[in-house]
Amino acid sequence: MNIVTIAGVTVIAAFLAVLIRRYHPEYSMAIGLITGILILGMLIIQLVPIFGRLQILLNSTSIPSEYGSVLFKALGISLLAQLSADACRDAGENAMAEKAELAGKVFLLILALPLFEKIAELAVQLMNGGETG
Repeated sequence: MNIVTIAGVTVIAAFLAVLIRRYHPEYSMAIGLITGILILGMLIIQLVPIFGRLQILLNSTSIPSEYGSVLFKALGISLLAQLSADACRDAGENAMAEKAELAGKVFLLILALPLFEKIAELAVQLMNGGETG
């Protein structure tokens, strides 16, 4: 799989969506959504080796493994929120697209909250001269 394949799939899907939109707009949206999911799947397959290498890199450092987990979950949330927002925009539902993006941002904040707590604890420790307590 390479960029030529992905570009070909997107161009063919866009062409089909334009042809079908005149007679069956609901099928046109389905083509866009299915194509988006297909391309996301193709990209995830390409990213699996990168995730493995990043995991090895994170394990070789003194960074806790939960940070890598948060990073990967944040990436997944971002991709899914963007895919759903784009599908809503394709359907002409800009308000729903904004809600999908807002939901993604809220879930990213929820995911990052434990990290913010640890940073705050570290800041308090530093202000207290490094004392724990």
